[in-house]
Amino acid sequence: MKNYLNTKDPLHLIRISIVMLSLLSLTSFAEDHDKIQSLVKTGKIQPLEAILQRLYKIEQGHILEVELEKKKNRLIYEIEIVNDDGIVKEYIFDAKSGELIKDKFED
Repeated sequence: MKNYLNTKDPLHLIRISIVMLSLLSLTSFAEDHDKIQSLVKTGKIQPLEAILQRLYKIEQGHILEVELEKKKNRLIYEIEIVNDDGIVKEYIFDAKSGELIKDKFED
């Protein structure tokens, strides 16, 4: 079984980060990247790699999209994945604790 969530491949993590920030303009890209790095360094959120390792224990497949968002006064990672059976799911993790909040099938 192929491991699409190879967290040891730095290029894979860079690609996911780019997807996560793809909706931002080039000007704000550097600012947002710095903000995310600061949140990780200060322990306000877990690094994406840690969240992906948790996801990989639950589900294997190909990452389609990753977003870091603020909802209900907390930061969350929303990760959309297509599993080996071709089913698209979305997993929502608390960005600070890494706790899985919700998983759902995508229509």
